[in-house]
Amino acid sequence: MAMKNYVIITLVFACLLLSCEKNETNDSFFHDYRVDDVLYPQNAKLKQVSTGWYLGLFQPEAVWYLQDEYEYDDFGRIGKVSRLMYEDGKIVGVISYDTYIYNDKNQLEKIMHYHLNLDENFFNQSNEIYTYDNYGNKIKMQIEDRGDAIYYHYDNNRLVRKEYYDRYHNKVLMHIKYEYNKGKLVKEIFYSTENNKPYRTVVHSYKNYLNVKTEEIDHRNDKLRETRRYYDKNDNLIYLESEELSLVSSATSFISMYEYY
Repeated sequence: MAMKNYVIITLVFACLLLSCEKNETNDSFFHDYRVDDVLYPQNAKLKQVSTGWYLGLFQPEAVWYLQDEYEYDDFGRIGKVSRLMYEDGKIVGVISYDTYIYNDKNQLEKIMHYHLNLDENFFNQSNEIYTYDNYGNKIKMQIEDRGDAIYYHYDNNRLVRKEYYDRYHNKVLMHIKYEYNKGKLVKEIFYSTENNKPYRTVVHSYKNYLNVKTEEIDHRNDKLRETRRYYDKNDNLIYLESEELSLVSSATSFISMYEYY
């Protein structure tokens, strides 16, 4: 997709979002979560995700973006994801890629991350190793050769807690608790292990069983970030906008567009 077309689409969607903005009690953009002129088959396979960062609606020249391209193995599983860098609307090269390895139970066993170095050669920067319980639930993700890990805890095969272990400090630095309503994840609460107090909450909102909005809130109940999602008629996610709302945030607002086979 050329940069010019990308910027135009960015502005169109931004105007749409501004036109629906923002009634905290009436969430009017819920009525616009469908984008009916883009339609992919049901259960379509993801082909690519284009993500752009921008300084503001009226500074389209500040837009720059990356594109993740997905490849699949003979069994229909994700086999490789390549990240392409664009410049002036043209691909200037692959800056990183990930390869996916599965075990004989069809479970994801390893993700190998490769990055481009200054000599323009790819090196294996890190690997993620996954472990499962007898029910097929993922219970551990460990960074190979480093020891850092994430532990997953379940109640009736439903994820209820995630712990982030730091090898250098030899302890869990933080954990997340998950809350559900009618089978849907509605809240993620982040806790510091130092004082076991929540410091951030992520709230998910749904429309017709689709996650259409995510809000991130700090311990003072100030909203840090809002993410809005749009779908086609077959429930394929095709557009996402993440908006930074905190003046002190080091992150940048971005948009992502999804294309399928």
